[in-house]
Amino acid sequence: MQHLLLIKDDQEQRLIALTAETSSIGRDASNSIVLHSQEVSRQHAILLRVTRPGEQTFLFRIIDGNLQGKPSTNGLYVNGRRCSSHDLRSGDTITFGAHVCARYYTVEDGADLDKLFSSSKEESDDLMETLIVPPAVTELELEKLHDAALVRLASFPELFSHPIIELSLSGELTYLNPAAVSQFPEIQQQKLQHPLLEGVIDIVKQEKKSYVQREVSVYNRIFEQSLNYIPQSDLIRSYLVEITERKQAEAALRENERRFRAIFNQTFQVSGLLNPQGYVLEMNQTALEFAGLQRADALGLQLWQTPAWQASAAAQAQLKDAIAAAAEGKFVRYETDVLDRDGQLTTLDFSLKPTLDEAEQVVLLLFEGRDISDYKRAEADLKALHDKLENQVKTRTIQFIEVTERLKQEENALLASYATNRALLNAIPDPMFRISQEGIFVNFKKPKQYSLPFDPEQCLHRHLADVLPQSAAAELQTCIDQALATGETQLLEFQLSVNQYEARVATSAEAEVMVIVRDITERKRSEAEIRRALERERELNEMKTRFVSMTSHEFRTPLTTILSSAELIEHYSGPEEKEKQLKYLRKIQTATQHMTELLNDVLLINQAEAGKTEFNPQSLELTQFCQEIVEELQVTTQMHDLQLRSQLPAQPLLCDRKLMRHILTNLLANAINYSPSGGDIQITLLQTADTIELKVQDSGIGIPPETQATLFDSFVRGSNVGTISGTGLGLAIVKKSVELHQGSISCDSTVGVGTTFTVRFPAQQMLAAQPSALPR
Repeated sequence: MQHLLLIKDDQEQRLIALTAETSSIGRDASNSIVLHSQEVSRQHAILLRVTRPGEQTFLFRIIDGNLQGKPSTNGLYVNGRRCSSHDLRSGDTITFGAHVCARYYTVEDGADLDKLFSSSKEESDDLMETLIVPPAVTELELEKLHDAALVRLASFPELFSHPIIELSLSGELTYLNPAAVSQFPEIQQQKLQHPLLEGVIDIVKQEKKSYVQREVSVYNRIFEQSLNYIPQSDLIRSYLVEITERKQAEAALRENERRFRAIFNQTFQVSGLLNPQGYVLEMNQTALEFAGLQRADALGLQLWQTPAWQASAAAQAQLKDAIAAAAEGKFVRYETDVLDRDGQLTTLDFSLKPTLDEAEQVVLLLFEGRDISDYKRAEADLKALHDKLENQVKTRTIQFIEVTERLKQEENALLASYATNRALLNAIPDPMFRISQEGIFVNFKKPKQYSLPFDPEQCLHRHLADVLPQSAAAELQTCIDQALATGETQLLEFQLSVNQYEARVATSAEAEVMVIVRDITERKRSEAEIRRALERERELNEMKTRFVSMTSHEFRTPLTTILSSAELIEHYSGPEEKEKQLKYLRKIQTATQHMTELLNDVLLINQAEAGKTEFNPQSLELTQFCQEIVEELQVTTQMHDLQLRSQLPAQPLLCDRKLMRHILTNLLANAINYSPSGGDIQITLLQTADTIELKVQDSGIGIPPETQATLFDSFVRGSNVGTISGTGLGLAIVKKSVELHQGSISCDSTVGVGTTFTVRFPAQQMLAAQPSALPR
């Protein structure tokens, strides 16, 4: 006899042969028979094989719920009637949910069974009707099987992995399954004093229910305890399921929600949550204050219905289109004008970001808005200044070209002067010697003035090694041999005493050469100076090129702002437009101030290069000073968290306040500017045996290795800065300021990871300050 279950759920229709003694049925993948539908409980039913006493045949009984006594959510229906258990007969229809059902069959012929599994759905339905075997068990026999089935069901706790405990109302332990014995070996000694059994009898009696559920903690583990009271035998059966991880997860979820709400409400940007139809689900405190709303008034409104979006119908229409696009999974960002709580127009950088569920469907829209009104006004001011500064840049460019031309002329003159000097030197009479192939002085010509450390007359008939140092004598002998062998003039430079000389060796007779010795000490000094001048000229040309590139780029934007503002001021020329004129004049002032700061940086680095920067050390409490700078720069950014950590003792240090401000503000400004994604910026102060160290660490874009070698040169910037503005002067100013403190600066950076600048000052010099010298 074969037992079959034909199942139809959301996934498919399939035929299952029943062979196991027990089977669990439900939605969870751990079940023996998995039903694919959300209507079905995780553990919906138990299918129990019941053996007839004294016989080899058996039947199947289906029981609603799981072994813990917890019934299914949607119930169990057999042939249209709800039941808690039922002995299945061939042809019975079982319903687990509105769209999930199964049909139970018994068949005998094995060949027909193979045909059934290999046939199509229509063929299997027709064949199934012909294979149904009438039930071989009468109603009376089924009743007799109940006791055997109950005995069979009682064996389940032995196989169950969760602890099961039985006790009587008198407090006697009547049963512990193996899981309970292994996990709680002390329960048999402690009995009702054990946390799992403490108060159980009182709870059952007070509740007066057959089923009670509670949570209990045992040795830092949390269990969900189900208590089933069986009145027929006055027994209490306790089923335990450990939920420690679930409780920890719930606590973590609550903590995460609390943190999210704290961050959500503390951010300075307008933000909130919408459903895909644009209805407000949540607004942070900044958004509520901006719009002048209470949270209860905002929830349930469509975003364009809130007061902030009543500025114009066009703004509302644009927002509706943006929400529709975001609801399709697109990220939307644009600038728009809205009304603040005072009814004033404010420009927002507004964005909508969709949030997807596991099925890749949009379930939430996160909106954010950043007030960029000041930025837009500054942009207009810079644009108004553009034309004026553009003309200035053109004038400066012409001046630079003229300077370059003059430098080229001076370079040519310098080279001509060098050639002239060489010619003059060749024309000056020098000591001359005739020397034989063997290195013996044969004759000489002595000028009136010479710088040789010996008298030429004393060389006559003497060997080179007797007159010159050993190395010079050997080199001169080699030149003599080469001149006699090749017939070409040989040149040799050597040093005698503190002067340098050039020996020009030429064949003058057979086996004899003429050697002209010239003092080239001054010429060598001149050549060295020329090389240094040429190197300096090359550096100046490179600096000029970088300066022209920087000024052309950095001045273009403020010049554009100045130009546009000037045009707008001309447009609003009437007396009634006074306020608008003042607005654009302020933009011009802001742009001009920005350009002035750029020029101040150029002047500052120029003073440092010329060695004219003043160094005025004074007593300064460095930790407090750094904290003030950190607080000043923190207000300029919302995306970064500036954290100061100091291990310095509370004592004054001797340093220049102005230069120290240059150092710290430039390093922190760079850390902020080149960390566009935000994050933590660490400022660390510590003291070692020999140094006072200042470290600034960020997690920004990093500095490419090829740029790090020239990082502290003027007008040098990394190749990966993109559109981030800058002049390339900040680190040059920092380095000059550090060197005036007799300190050093180093950089450790990885592209895409971050950068750490370390400044080291000599501790002995900085600790010279006395507490009485602190500024008050």
